[in-house]
Amino acid sequence: MLRALAIHNFAIISELDLKLEPGFTAITGETGAGKSILVDALGLLLGDRAESSLVAPGCKQAELAATFSLEGMAPARDWLEEQAMEEDDELLLRRVISADGRSRAWINGRNATIGQLGKLGALLVEIHGQHEHQQLEKPDTQRGLLDGEVAEDRVIAVAEAFSAWRTARRDLERFEQDAGDPDQLELLRFQCRELEELNLLEGEFAELEKEQERLSRSDDIRLAASRSSAALDHDEAPSVRGLLHQALHELGHVGEFEPRLAEAAGMLEEARINVDEAFAVIERVGDAESGDPERLAVVNRRLEKSLDLARKHRIEPGELPALTASLSERLDRLEHQGERRGELEQAVEIAEQAWRKQADALSAARKEAAQSLSARACECLAELGMDRASLAFEVTPDADTAPTAHGRDRIAIEFSANPGQPPRPLAKVASGGELSRVALALMIATGHRQGPHTRIFDEVDAGVGGETAHAVGRFLRQAAGDGQALCVTHLAQVAACADHQLSVTKHSENGATTTRIESLDVEDRKKEIARMLGSAESSASLAHASEMLGKV
Repeated sequence: MLRALAIHNFAIISELDLKLEPGFTAITGETGAGKSILVDALGLLLGDRAESSLVAPGCKQAELAATFSLEGMAPARDWLEEQAMEEDDELLLRRVISADGRSRAWINGRNATIGQLGKLGALLVEIHGQHEHQQLEKPDTQRGLLDGEVAEDRVIAVAEAFSAWRTARRDLERFEQDAGDPDQLELLRFQCRELEELNLLEGEFAELEKEQERLSRSDDIRLAASRSSAALDHDEAPSVRGLLHQALHELGHVGEFEPRLAEAAGMLEEARINVDEAFAVIERVGDAESGDPERLAVVNRRLEKSLDLARKHRIEPGELPALTASLSERLDRLEHQGERRGELEQAVEIAEQAWRKQADALSAARKEAAQSLSARACECLAELGMDRASLAFEVTPDADTAPTAHGRDRIAIEFSANPGQPPRPLAKVASGGELSRVALALMIATGHRQGPHTRIFDEVDAGVGGETAHAVGRFLRQAAGDGQALCVTHLAQVAACADHQLSVTKHSENGATTTRIESLDVEDRKKEIARMLGSAESSASLAHASEMLGKV
Protein backbone atom coordinates (compact mmCIF):
# COMPACT_ATOMS: atom_id res chain seq x y z
CA MET A 1 0.00 0.00 0.00
CA LEU A 2 0.97 3.65 -0.35
CA ARG A 3 3.28 4.73 2.48
CA ALA A 4 4.63 8.12 1.38
CA LEU A 5 4.09 10.74 -1.30
CA ALA A 6 6.57 13.51 -2.10
CA ILE A 7 5.68 16.43 -4.38
CA HIS A 8 7.95 19.31 -5.42
CA ASN A 9 7.06 22.25 -7.69
CA PHE A 10 3.89 20.59 -8.97
CA ALA A 11 0.96 22.87 -9.85
CA ILE A 12 0.44 25.01 -6.70
CA ILE A 13 2.30 22.64 -4.36
CA SER A 14 5.85 23.86 -3.89
CA GLU A 15 6.96 21.11 -1.52
CA LEU A 16 5.15 18.26 0.21
CA ASP A 17 6.35 15.16 2.03
CA LEU A 18 3.33 13.19 3.14
CA LYS A 19 3.19 10.00 5.23
CA LEU A 20 0.14 7.80 4.74
CA GLU A 21 -1.35 5.11 6.97
CA PRO A 22 -3.50 2.01 6.44
CA GLY A 23 -7.25 2.40 6.72
CA PHE A 24 -9.58 5.14 5.48
CA THR A 25 -8.06 8.61 5.04
CA ALA A 26 -10.29 11.60 4.24
CA ILE A 27 -8.80 14.53 2.31
CA THR A 28 -10.72 17.73 3.04
CA GLY A 29 -10.42 21.47 2.47
CA GLU A 30 -12.07 24.48 0.91
CA THR A 31 -13.18 24.32 -2.71
CA GLY A 32 -10.24 25.20 -4.95
CA ALA A 33 -7.63 24.51 -2.27
CA GLY A 34 -6.05 21.78 -4.39
CA LYS A 35 -7.35 18.55 -2.87
CA SER A 36 -7.52 16.75 -6.20
CA ILE A 37 -3.91 17.69 -6.98
CA LEU A 38 -2.85 14.78 -4.77
CA VAL A 39 -4.86 12.44 -6.97
CA ASP A 40 -3.39 14.03 -10.11
CA ALA A 41 0.16 13.64 -8.79
CA LEU A 42 -0.39 10.00 -7.91
CA GLY A 43 -1.97 9.42 -11.31
CA LEU A 44 1.20 10.68 -13.01
CA LEU A 45 3.29 8.30 -10.92
CA LEU A 46 1.02 5.50 -12.11
CA GLY A 47 1.41 6.27 -15.81
CA ASP A 48 -0.93 9.15 -16.66
CA ARG A 49 0.09 11.49 -19.46
CA ALA A 50 2.10 14.54 -18.32
CA GLU A 51 1.73 18.15 -19.44
CA SER A 52 4.23 20.97 -19.03
CA SER A 53 1.47 23.16 -17.54
CA LEU A 54 1.66 20.99 -14.39
CA VAL A 55 5.09 22.40 -13.54
CA ALA A 56 4.85 25.24 -11.03
CA PRO A 57 5.31 28.68 -12.64
CA GLY A 58 8.94 29.82 -12.74
CA CYS A 59 10.32 26.29 -12.07
CA LYS A 60 12.34 24.13 -14.46
CA GLN A 61 10.73 20.88 -13.45
CA ALA A 62 8.29 19.14 -11.13
CA GLU A 63 9.37 16.08 -9.13
CA LEU A 64 7.04 13.37 -7.83
CA ALA A 65 7.83 10.27 -5.77
CA ALA A 66 5.77 7.57 -4.06
CA THR A 67 6.83 4.80 -1.72
CA PHE A 68 4.77 1.59 -1.53
CA SER A 69 4.92 -1.36 0.81
CA LEU A 70 4.72 -4.58 -1.20
CA GLU A 71 3.59 -6.78 1.67
CA GLY A 72 0.80 -9.01 0.39
CA MET A 73 1.11 -7.58 -3.15
CA ALA A 74 2.07 -10.76 -5.04
CA PRO A 75 1.00 -9.55 -8.54
CA ALA A 76 3.13 -6.39 -8.23
CA ARG A 77 6.07 -8.41 -6.90
CA ASP A 78 5.81 -10.87 -9.78
CA TRP A 79 5.73 -8.03 -12.33
CA LEU A 80 8.79 -6.37 -10.77
CA GLU A 81 10.64 -9.68 -10.76
CA GLU A 82 9.86 -10.21 -14.46
CA GLN A 83 11.26 -6.73 -15.20
CA ALA A 84 14.33 -7.28 -12.96
CA MET A 85 13.25 -4.30 -10.81
CA GLU A 86 12.45 -5.99 -7.49
CA GLU A 87 13.94 -4.45 -4.33
CA ASP A 88 12.96 -6.16 -1.04
CA ASP A 89 9.59 -5.13 0.48
CA GLU A 90 9.56 -1.50 -0.66
CA LEU A 91 8.88 0.07 -4.01
CA LEU A 92 9.91 3.58 -5.03
CA LEU A 93 8.31 5.30 -8.02
CA ARG A 94 9.75 8.60 -9.22
CA ARG A 95 8.87 10.91 -12.08
CA VAL A 96 10.29 14.22 -13.27
CA ILE A 97 8.32 16.53 -15.58
CA SER A 98 10.27 19.31 -17.29
CA ALA A 99 8.83 22.70 -18.16
CA ASP A 100 9.54 21.93 -21.84
CA GLY A 101 7.13 18.97 -21.68
CA ARG A 102 9.65 16.14 -21.41
CA SER A 103 9.12 13.46 -18.80
CA ARG A 104 11.35 10.80 -17.21
CA ALA A 105 10.42 7.96 -14.87
CA TRP A 106 12.18 5.50 -12.56
CA ILE A 107 11.09 2.32 -10.79
CA ASN A 108 13.32 1.44 -7.84
CA GLY A 109 16.02 3.68 -9.30
CA ARG A 110 15.94 2.06 -12.75
CA ASN A 111 14.86 3.95 -15.86
CA ALA A 112 11.28 3.08 -16.81
CA THR A 113 8.84 3.88 -19.59
CA ILE A 114 5.45 5.45 -19.00
CA GLY A 115 3.94 2.20 -20.24
CA GLN A 116 5.76 0.29 -17.51
CA LEU A 117 4.49 2.76 -14.91
CA GLY A 118 0.96 2.18 -16.17
CA LYS A 119 1.19 -1.62 -16.01
CA LEU A 120 2.68 -1.57 -12.52
CA GLY A 121 0.30 1.18 -11.37
CA ALA A 122 -2.74 -0.95 -12.27
CA LEU A 123 -1.44 -3.58 -9.81
CA LEU A 124 -0.89 -1.02 -7.03
CA VAL A 125 -3.78 1.44 -7.00
CA GLU A 126 -7.41 1.77 -8.08
CA ILE A 127 -8.48 5.35 -8.78
CA HIS A 128 -12.23 6.10 -8.82
CA GLY A 129 -12.96 9.55 -10.22
CA GLN A 130 -15.84 11.84 -9.34
CA HIS A 131 -17.37 11.29 -12.77
CA GLU A 132 -16.96 7.54 -12.71
CA HIS A 133 -20.73 7.08 -12.51
CA GLN A 134 -20.88 8.34 -16.09
CA GLN A 135 -19.05 5.18 -17.17
CA LEU A 136 -22.03 3.16 -15.91
CA GLU A 137 -23.98 4.34 -18.92
CA LYS A 138 -21.67 2.40 -21.24
CA PRO A 139 -22.57 -1.20 -22.15
CA ASP A 140 -18.92 -2.28 -21.91
CA THR A 141 -18.73 -1.04 -18.31
CA GLN A 142 -21.93 -2.82 -17.35
CA ARG A 143 -20.73 -6.05 -18.96
CA GLY A 144 -17.36 -5.72 -17.22
CA LEU A 145 -19.02 -5.38 -13.80
CA LEU A 146 -21.02 -8.54 -14.35
CA ASP A 147 -18.16 -10.54 -15.87
CA GLY A 148 -16.13 -9.78 -12.77
CA GLU A 149 -18.59 -12.01 -10.92
CA VAL A 150 -18.23 -14.89 -13.41
CA ALA A 151 -15.48 -17.52 -13.31
CA GLU A 152 -12.58 -16.12 -15.31
CA ASP A 153 -12.11 -19.31 -17.35
CA ARG A 154 -15.66 -18.90 -18.74
CA VAL A 155 -14.85 -15.45 -20.12
CA ILE A 156 -11.47 -16.59 -21.46
CA ALA A 157 -13.00 -19.64 -23.16
CA VAL A 158 -15.37 -17.42 -25.17
CA ALA A 159 -12.55 -15.07 -26.19
CA GLU A 160 -10.39 -18.01 -27.32
CA ALA A 161 -13.28 -19.61 -29.24
CA PHE A 162 -13.91 -16.26 -30.96
CA SER A 163 -10.23 -16.02 -31.91
CA ALA A 164 -10.36 -19.51 -33.46
CA TRP A 165 -13.54 -18.61 -35.41
CA ARG A 166 -11.99 -15.36 -36.64
CA THR A 167 -8.89 -17.21 -37.88
CA ALA A 168 -11.04 -19.76 -39.76
CA ARG A 169 -13.14 -16.95 -41.24
CA ARG A 170 -10.06 -15.06 -42.43
CA ASP A 171 -8.69 -18.22 -44.07
CA LEU A 172 -11.94 -18.57 -46.02
CA GLU A 173 -11.97 -14.88 -46.99
CA ARG A 174 -8.37 -15.06 -48.22
CA PHE A 175 -9.26 -18.15 -50.26
CA GLU A 176 -12.23 -16.38 -51.84
CA GLN A 177 -10.10 -13.38 -52.72
CA ASP A 178 -7.45 -15.64 -54.22
CA ALA A 179 -9.90 -17.74 -56.27
CA GLY A 180 -10.14 -15.17 -59.06
CA ASP A 181 -12.20 -15.36 -62.27
CA PRO A 182 -11.92 -18.02 -65.06
CA ASP A 183 -9.73 -15.78 -67.23
CA GLN A 184 -7.25 -15.41 -64.41
CA LEU A 185 -7.26 -19.19 -63.93
CA GLU A 186 -6.50 -19.78 -67.63
CA LEU A 187 -3.62 -17.29 -67.47
CA LEU A 188 -2.26 -19.10 -64.44
CA ARG A 189 -2.41 -22.42 -66.32
CA PHE A 190 -0.46 -20.90 -69.24
CA GLN A 191 2.19 -19.45 -66.90
CA CYS A 192 2.61 -22.79 -65.18
CA ARG A 193 3.00 -24.61 -68.53
CA GLU A 194 5.75 -22.21 -69.61
CA LEU A 195 7.63 -22.58 -66.36
CA GLU A 196 7.22 -26.34 -66.21
CA GLU A 197 8.44 -26.70 -69.81
CA LEU A 198 11.59 -24.84 -68.84
CA ASN A 199 11.82 -26.85 -65.58
CA LEU A 200 14.72 -24.77 -64.30
CA LEU A 201 16.21 -26.36 -61.18
CA GLU A 202 17.36 -24.57 -58.06
CA GLY A 203 20.83 -23.09 -58.70
CA GLU A 204 20.81 -24.26 -62.34
CA PHE A 205 20.88 -20.78 -63.90
CA ALA A 206 24.20 -19.93 -62.24
CA GLU A 207 25.65 -23.29 -63.39
CA LEU A 208 24.44 -22.67 -66.95
CA GLU A 209 26.20 -19.30 -66.97
CA LYS A 210 29.44 -20.96 -65.91
CA GLU A 211 29.04 -23.70 -68.53
CA GLN A 212 28.33 -21.15 -71.25
CA GLU A 213 31.49 -19.26 -70.35
CA ARG A 214 33.56 -22.48 -70.43
CA LEU A 215 32.14 -23.69 -73.77
CA SER A 216 32.70 -20.25 -75.30
CA ARG A 217 36.37 -20.39 -74.23
CA SER A 218 37.00 -23.93 -75.56
CA ASP A 219 39.77 -22.84 -77.96
CA ASP A 220 41.52 -20.85 -75.22
CA ILE A 221 41.37 -23.85 -72.89
CA ARG A 222 42.85 -26.20 -75.51
CA LEU A 223 45.66 -23.76 -76.39
CA ALA A 224 46.51 -23.14 -72.72
CA ALA A 225 46.65 -26.91 -72.09
CA SER A 226 48.95 -27.44 -75.08
CA ARG A 227 51.37 -24.68 -74.10
CA SER A 228 51.52 -25.63 -70.46
CA SER A 229 52.03 -29.31 -71.39
CA ALA A 230 54.98 -28.35 -73.60
CA ALA A 231 56.48 -26.22 -70.81
CA LEU A 232 56.29 -29.15 -68.41
CA ASP A 233 57.66 -31.85 -70.77
CA HIS A 234 59.30 -31.29 -74.20
CA ASP A 235 61.75 -33.53 -76.00
CA GLU A 236 63.48 -30.81 -78.03
CA ALA A 237 63.83 -28.06 -75.42
CA PRO A 238 64.48 -27.76 -71.68
CA SER A 239 61.26 -28.49 -69.67
CA VAL A 240 60.16 -28.54 -66.05
CA ARG A 241 60.02 -32.33 -65.78
CA GLY A 242 63.40 -32.80 -67.46
CA LEU A 243 65.15 -30.20 -65.33
CA LEU A 244 63.64 -31.67 -62.12
CA HIS A 245 64.90 -35.16 -63.04
CA GLN A 246 68.34 -33.72 -63.79
CA ALA A 247 68.52 -31.86 -60.46
CA LEU A 248 67.47 -34.97 -58.53
CA HIS A 249 70.07 -37.04 -60.36
CA GLU A 250 72.89 -34.61 -59.44
CA LEU A 251 71.88 -34.38 -55.80
CA GLY A 252 71.57 -38.15 -55.51
CA HIS A 253 75.38 -38.53 -55.62
CA VAL A 254 76.16 -36.16 -52.76
CA GLY A 255 73.09 -36.26 -50.52
CA GLU A 256 74.63 -38.75 -48.12
CA PHE A 257 77.57 -36.38 -47.49
CA GLU A 258 75.55 -33.15 -47.00
CA PRO A 259 72.25 -33.43 -45.04
CA ARG A 260 70.99 -30.07 -46.27
CA LEU A 261 71.24 -31.20 -49.90
CA ALA A 262 69.44 -34.41 -48.98
CA GLU A 263 66.61 -32.31 -47.48
CA ALA A 264 66.48 -30.21 -50.64
CA ALA A 265 66.31 -33.38 -52.72
CA GLY A 266 63.25 -34.49 -50.70
CA MET A 267 61.46 -31.26 -51.45
CA LEU A 268 62.29 -31.56 -55.16
CA GLU A 269 60.94 -35.11 -55.17
CA GLU A 270 57.59 -33.82 -53.79
CA ALA A 271 57.61 -31.15 -56.47
CA ARG A 272 58.28 -33.82 -59.15
CA ILE A 273 55.32 -35.86 -57.99
CA ASN A 274 53.01 -32.81 -58.05
CA VAL A 275 54.31 -31.79 -61.52
CA ASP A 276 53.71 -35.32 -62.86
CA GLU A 277 50.13 -35.28 -61.54
CA ALA A 278 49.50 -31.80 -62.94
CA PHE A 279 50.94 -32.84 -66.31
CA ALA A 280 48.62 -35.86 -66.45
CA VAL A 281 45.54 -33.68 -65.75
CA ILE A 282 46.58 -31.12 -68.39
CA GLU A 283 47.10 -33.88 -70.97
CA ARG A 284 43.63 -35.34 -70.30
CA VAL A 285 41.95 -31.91 -70.56
CA GLY A 286 43.82 -31.09 -73.74
CA ASP A 287 42.91 -34.40 -75.39
CA ALA A 288 39.24 -34.12 -74.34
CA GLU A 289 38.71 -30.42 -75.13
CA SER A 290 37.55 -30.43 -78.74
CA GLY A 291 34.64 -27.98 -78.27
CA ASP A 292 30.89 -28.80 -78.34
CA PRO A 293 28.92 -26.32 -80.49
CA GLU A 294 25.70 -28.31 -80.09
CA ARG A 295 25.91 -28.22 -76.29
CA LEU A 296 26.74 -24.51 -76.38
CA ALA A 297 23.62 -23.91 -78.49
CA VAL A 298 21.47 -25.84 -75.98
CA VAL A 299 22.90 -23.85 -73.07
CA ASN A 300 22.37 -20.55 -74.88
CA ARG A 301 18.73 -21.38 -75.65
CA ARG A 302 18.08 -22.39 -72.04
CA LEU A 303 19.64 -19.19 -70.73
CA GLU A 304 17.66 -17.06 -73.18
CA LYS A 305 14.39 -18.76 -72.22
CA SER A 306 15.18 -18.26 -68.53
CA LEU A 307 15.91 -14.57 -69.03
CA ASP A 308 12.71 -14.07 -71.07
CA LEU A 309 10.53 -15.66 -68.36
CA ALA A 310 12.31 -13.75 -65.61
CA ARG A 311 11.62 -10.45 -67.38
CA LYS A 312 8.00 -11.43 -67.93
CA HIS A 313 7.49 -12.13 -64.23
CA ARG A 314 9.76 -9.24 -63.14
CA ILE A 315 12.07 -11.39 -61.04
CA GLU A 316 15.68 -12.55 -61.15
CA PRO A 317 16.31 -15.72 -63.23
CA GLY A 318 17.52 -17.54 -60.12
CA GLU A 319 14.06 -17.05 -58.57
CA LEU A 320 12.25 -18.98 -61.34
CA PRO A 321 12.31 -22.39 -59.56
CA ALA A 322 10.62 -20.90 -56.47
CA LEU A 323 8.07 -19.12 -58.69
CA THR A 324 7.34 -22.37 -60.52
CA ALA A 325 6.61 -24.14 -57.23
CA SER A 326 4.49 -21.23 -55.93
CA LEU A 327 2.33 -20.89 -59.05
CA SER A 328 1.92 -24.65 -59.34
CA GLU A 329 0.74 -24.81 -55.76
CA ARG A 330 -1.69 -21.96 -56.35
CA LEU A 331 -3.00 -23.58 -59.55
CA ASP A 332 -3.53 -26.86 -57.74
CA ARG A 333 -5.39 -25.01 -55.01
CA LEU A 334 -7.65 -23.20 -57.46
CA GLU A 335 -8.36 -26.22 -59.62
CA HIS A 336 -9.52 -28.01 -56.49
CA GLN A 337 -11.11 -24.91 -55.02
CA GLY A 338 -14.52 -26.49 -54.67
CA GLU A 339 -13.12 -29.14 -52.37
CA ARG A 340 -10.93 -26.63 -50.53
CA ARG A 341 -13.82 -24.17 -50.15
CA GLY A 342 -15.88 -26.91 -48.58
CA GLU A 343 -13.11 -27.69 -46.10
CA LEU A 344 -12.73 -24.02 -45.13
CA GLU A 345 -16.49 -23.48 -44.83
CA GLN A 346 -16.73 -26.55 -42.62
CA ALA A 347 -13.88 -25.21 -40.44
CA VAL A 348 -15.76 -21.92 -40.02
CA GLU A 349 -18.96 -23.75 -39.12
CA ILE A 350 -17.21 -25.97 -36.56
CA ALA A 351 -15.47 -22.94 -35.02
CA GLU A 352 -18.75 -21.04 -34.81
CA GLN A 353 -20.48 -23.98 -33.16
CA ALA A 354 -17.66 -24.19 -30.60
CA TRP A 355 -18.01 -20.46 -29.96
CA ARG A 356 -21.78 -20.71 -29.50
CA LYS A 357 -21.33 -23.56 -27.04
CA GLN A 358 -18.92 -21.46 -24.95
CA ALA A 359 -21.14 -18.36 -25.35
CA ASP A 360 -24.16 -20.32 -24.08
CA ALA A 361 -22.19 -21.48 -21.05
CA LEU A 362 -21.12 -17.88 -20.38
CA SER A 363 -24.73 -16.69 -20.72
CA ALA A 364 -25.86 -19.19 -18.11
CA ALA A 365 -23.05 -18.15 -15.76
CA ARG A 366 -23.89 -14.47 -16.29
CA LYS A 367 -27.56 -15.00 -15.49
CA GLU A 368 -26.66 -16.74 -12.25
CA ALA A 369 -24.14 -14.03 -11.33
CA ALA A 370 -26.63 -11.29 -12.28
CA GLN A 371 -29.12 -12.44 -9.65
CA SER A 372 -26.51 -12.45 -6.90
CA LEU A 373 -24.91 -9.12 -7.89
CA SER A 374 -28.29 -7.41 -8.34
CA ALA A 375 -29.40 -8.51 -4.88
CA ARG A 376 -26.19 -7.25 -3.24
CA ALA A 377 -26.40 -3.95 -5.13
CA CYS A 378 -30.01 -3.42 -3.95
CA GLU A 379 -28.96 -4.06 -0.35
CA CYS A 380 -26.24 -1.43 -0.71
CA LEU A 381 -28.66 1.03 -2.30
CA ALA A 382 -31.01 0.59 0.66
CA GLU A 383 -28.23 1.55 3.04
CA LEU A 384 -27.54 4.57 0.86
CA GLY A 385 -31.08 5.80 1.41
CA MET A 386 -32.59 4.26 -1.72
CA ASP A 387 -34.51 1.42 -0.06
CA ARG A 388 -37.39 1.79 -2.52
CA ALA A 389 -35.14 1.56 -5.60
CA SER A 390 -34.57 -1.57 -7.63
CA LEU A 391 -31.61 -2.50 -9.78
CA ALA A 392 -31.09 -5.58 -11.91
CA PHE A 393 -28.56 -6.80 -14.44
CA GLU A 394 -30.53 -8.01 -17.45
CA VAL A 395 -28.80 -10.65 -19.61
CA THR A 396 -30.44 -11.10 -23.03
CA PRO A 397 -28.81 -13.62 -25.38
CA ASP A 398 -28.96 -12.71 -29.06
CA ALA A 399 -29.30 -15.93 -31.06
CA ASP A 400 -28.58 -14.20 -34.39
CA THR A 401 -25.50 -12.22 -33.44
CA ALA A 402 -22.20 -12.89 -35.16
CA PRO A 403 -19.44 -14.20 -32.88
CA THR A 404 -17.72 -11.62 -30.68
CA ALA A 405 -14.94 -11.84 -28.12
CA HIS A 406 -17.34 -11.18 -25.23
CA GLY A 407 -20.17 -13.56 -26.11
CA ARG A 408 -23.68 -13.19 -27.48
CA ASP A 409 -25.40 -11.34 -24.62
CA ARG A 410 -26.80 -7.84 -24.46
CA ILE A 411 -26.23 -6.74 -20.87
CA ALA A 412 -27.97 -3.74 -19.38
CA ILE A 413 -28.53 -2.39 -15.88
CA GLU A 414 -32.25 -1.81 -15.42
CA PHE A 415 -33.11 0.73 -12.71
CA SER A 416 -36.20 2.07 -11.01
CA ALA A 417 -35.94 4.74 -8.32
CA ASN A 418 -39.49 4.29 -7.00
CA PRO A 419 -42.08 1.52 -6.69
CA GLY A 420 -44.61 1.51 -9.49
CA GLN A 421 -42.11 2.79 -12.03
CA PRO A 422 -41.11 0.10 -14.52
CA PRO A 423 -37.37 -0.61 -14.65
CA ARG A 424 -35.64 1.12 -17.54
CA PRO A 425 -32.02 1.42 -18.72
CA LEU A 426 -30.01 3.14 -16.01
CA ALA A 427 -28.79 6.04 -18.15
CA LYS A 428 -32.33 7.04 -19.12
CA VAL A 429 -33.92 7.24 -15.67
CA ALA A 430 -31.29 7.96 -13.00
CA SER A 431 -30.39 11.50 -11.92
CA GLY A 432 -26.80 12.55 -11.28
CA GLY A 433 -27.09 11.97 -7.54
CA GLU A 434 -28.76 8.62 -8.06
CA LEU A 435 -26.05 7.58 -10.50
CA SER A 436 -23.40 8.46 -7.91
CA ARG A 437 -25.07 6.27 -5.32
CA VAL A 438 -25.55 3.43 -7.80
CA ALA A 439 -21.83 3.62 -8.65
CA LEU A 440 -20.95 3.45 -4.93
CA ALA A 441 -23.36 0.58 -4.35
CA LEU A 442 -21.87 -1.42 -7.22
CA MET A 443 -18.37 -0.59 -6.03
CA ILE A 444 -19.12 -2.09 -2.62
CA ALA A 445 -21.19 -4.96 -4.05
CA THR A 446 -18.23 -6.04 -6.18
CA GLY A 447 -15.60 -5.09 -3.59
CA HIS A 448 -14.77 -8.64 -2.57
CA ARG A 449 -12.58 -9.11 -5.63
CA GLN A 450 -8.83 -9.37 -5.37
CA GLY A 451 -7.06 -6.21 -6.44
CA PRO A 452 -4.77 -3.38 -5.37
CA HIS A 453 -4.55 -2.65 -1.64
CA THR A 454 -4.85 1.10 -2.23
CA ARG A 455 -8.04 2.73 -3.50
CA ILE A 456 -8.38 6.43 -4.28
CA PHE A 457 -11.82 8.10 -4.43
CA ASP A 458 -11.98 11.60 -5.89
CA GLU A 459 -15.29 13.17 -4.78
CA VAL A 460 -17.29 10.04 -5.63
CA ASP A 461 -19.81 11.23 -3.03
CA ALA A 462 -20.90 14.14 -5.24
CA GLY A 463 -24.67 14.52 -5.29
CA VAL A 464 -25.37 12.84 -1.94
CA GLY A 465 -25.90 14.30 1.49
CA GLY A 466 -27.77 14.01 4.80
CA GLU A 467 -28.06 10.58 6.35
CA THR A 468 -27.00 9.00 3.07
CA ALA A 469 -23.60 10.61 3.47
CA HIS A 470 -23.05 8.59 6.67
CA ALA A 471 -23.63 5.40 4.69
CA VAL A 472 -21.18 6.60 2.05
CA GLY A 473 -18.58 7.14 4.75
CA ARG A 474 -19.17 3.67 6.18
CA PHE A 475 -18.88 2.17 2.70
CA LEU A 476 -15.61 3.98 2.04
CA ARG A 477 -14.28 2.72 5.36
CA GLN A 478 -15.30 -0.75 4.28
CA ALA A 479 -13.59 -0.23 0.91
CA ALA A 480 -10.27 0.23 2.73
CA GLY A 481 -10.49 -3.35 3.98
CA ASP A 482 -7.10 -4.64 5.04
CA GLY A 483 -5.44 -2.01 2.86
CA GLN A 484 -6.19 1.67 2.55
CA ALA A 485 -8.67 4.04 0.96
CA LEU A 486 -8.16 7.75 0.38
CA CYS A 487 -11.15 9.95 -0.43
CA VAL A 488 -11.31 13.58 -1.49
CA THR A 489 -14.59 14.78 0.03
CA HIS A 490 -16.64 17.87 0.91
CA LEU A 491 -18.97 15.96 3.23
CA ALA A 492 -18.46 16.19 7.00
CA GLN A 493 -20.35 12.90 7.47
CA VAL A 494 -17.87 11.10 5.17
CA ALA A 495 -14.82 12.69 6.79
CA ALA A 496 -16.05 11.72 10.27
CA CYS A 497 -16.01 8.04 9.26
CA ALA A 498 -12.33 8.18 8.34
CA ASP A 499 -9.50 6.70 10.39
CA HIS A 500 -7.24 9.60 9.39
CA GLN A 501 -7.79 13.04 7.93
CA LEU A 502 -5.65 15.36 5.81
CA SER A 503 -6.46 19.05 5.56
CA VAL A 504 -5.64 20.93 2.35
CA THR A 505 -5.31 24.71 2.59
CA LYS A 506 -4.35 27.40 0.10
CA HIS A 507 -2.06 30.31 1.02
CA SER A 508 -1.02 33.45 -0.82
CA GLU A 509 2.33 35.09 -0.07
CA ASN A 510 4.27 37.66 -2.07
CA GLY A 511 1.94 37.31 -5.03
CA ALA A 512 2.30 33.52 -5.17
CA THR A 513 -0.29 30.88 -4.26
CA THR A 514 0.71 27.60 -2.67
CA THR A 515 -1.10 24.60 -1.21
CA ARG A 516 -0.27 22.99 2.12
CA ILE A 517 -1.41 19.59 3.37
CA GLU A 518 -1.38 18.64 7.04
CA SER A 519 -2.25 15.49 8.92
CA LEU A 520 -4.82 16.32 11.61
CA ASP A 521 -4.94 15.07 15.19
CA VAL A 522 -8.24 14.54 17.02
CA GLU A 523 -8.71 18.20 18.04
CA ASP A 524 -7.80 19.50 14.60
CA ARG A 525 -10.18 17.00 13.01
CA LYS A 526 -12.99 18.30 15.24
CA LYS A 527 -12.33 21.86 14.02
CA GLU A 528 -12.09 20.83 10.37
CA ILE A 529 -15.33 18.85 10.49
CA ALA A 530 -17.00 21.77 12.28
CA ARG A 531 -15.85 24.02 9.42
CA MET A 532 -17.35 21.57 6.94
CA LEU A 533 -20.61 21.67 8.90
CA GLY A 534 -20.76 25.46 8.82
CA SER A 535 -18.25 27.16 11.11
CA ALA A 536 -15.08 26.08 12.88
CA GLU A 537 -15.80 28.72 15.54
CA SER A 538 -19.40 27.71 16.25
CA SER A 539 -19.87 25.84 19.50
CA ALA A 540 -22.83 24.01 17.96
CA SER A 541 -20.74 22.91 14.98
CA LEU A 542 -17.89 21.84 17.26
CA ALA A 543 -20.28 19.86 19.45
CA HIS A 544 -21.84 18.22 16.40
CA ALA A 545 -18.37 17.38 15.03
CA SER A 546 -17.35 15.86 18.36
CA GLU A 547 -20.54 13.79 18.38
CA MET A 548 -19.94 12.57 14.82
CA LEU A 549 -16.36 11.52 15.59
CA GLY A 550 -17.51 9.77 18.72
CA LYS A 551 -19.93 7.58 16.79
CA VAL A 552 -17.25 6.14 14.54
